Amino acid sequence: MNKFVFIILQAALQMAGSTSLRFIKPNVVALEVSDLSSFEVLLHCGEQYKGEEIYWERNGESISETGNPITVTIDGLHGGNFTCHRPNRDLLNYTLLLVHPFEFPKGGVLIQSSDRELISCTARNYNGQFHCSWKWHQERIQRAVVYFTAIRNSSPINCTLDSDISGLTCIDKDYCQYSEESRSINLTLFVRNLYRLEEHHRTFLIRNIVKPDKVSITKIQDDVFEWHPTETWSFPCSFFPLSYEVKVVPINHSCDYTGSRVEKNETNETHYKVKLKKAYTFCVRAQDSLTKKVWSDWSHHHQRKHRHTSEK
Repeated sequence: MNKFVFIILQAALQMAGSTSLRFIKPNVVALEVSDLSSFEVLLHCGEQYKGEEIYWERNGESISETGNPITVTIDGLHGGNFTCHRPNRDLLNYTLLLVHPFEFPKGGVLIQSSDRELISCTARNYNGQFHCSWKWHQERIQRAVVYFTAIRNSSPINCTLDSDISGLTCIDKDYCQYSEESRSINLTLFVRNLYRLEEHHRTFLIRNIVKPDKVSITKIQDDVFEWHPTETWSFPCSFFPLSYEVKVVPINHSCDYTGSRVEKNETNETHYKVKLKKAYTFCVRAQDSLTKKVWSDWSHHHQRKHRHTSEK
């Protein structure tokens, strides 16, 4: 029934000539506008209800327009959820009408993350699973994810929305970690606040978003440190090699410190002897040594004069 109703709605809007219409998913449509003028839109309840006495509500409140079809006015970003009913209040159908100001700057609903992207994607290894996340604008409190899809080579990838609606967890079951990755993943995300719709895209290869988990420091003896990749990393390491950045910073500073008295090295080894005699923090992080794209988060160990503490 929904598909049939949509065909009628599309024809009605084209006849009205109000603005371009885009179908997002069943019962959800977007008016794509270049400014925030007023537009008149023709809505049908459904051909199967032709000739019946039809009443309408907009966002749960009755409106004066009756019948099938009706003309409604959309002002600016004030879209709405339009429902049609019989006189006894039985619900017959609905259309969620959103406004997509496509020539406006993006970011009104989402904001950039630390990597200056509106959508950030990472993979922990090469098993075909990845996670994409976004940050909602703190003032957008009536926000929702409208629709999402991830596609590679015209084939959909299975994705599920995180419970906090701030990310997607996806698994490409056709991905082979031992072969060359030749085609990109195309992610599309539609989000809204109230009735304003935003469309966002991200295109990437898994090899370019792989971020190893923090390494595990497993042995400490005097000023000698050893570490190992976490169990989440792809094995064997001979096929998925990691390189490491080792950093020694003053005890009261974080691993991102770049000031004086910093000891820094890159290595393919998994052990290191610190030369510094004063109290310090030993830091190590990993990256895929072939792609050299994304570093893991730091693991660190605090070396004090009389006691040793570590965080993996």
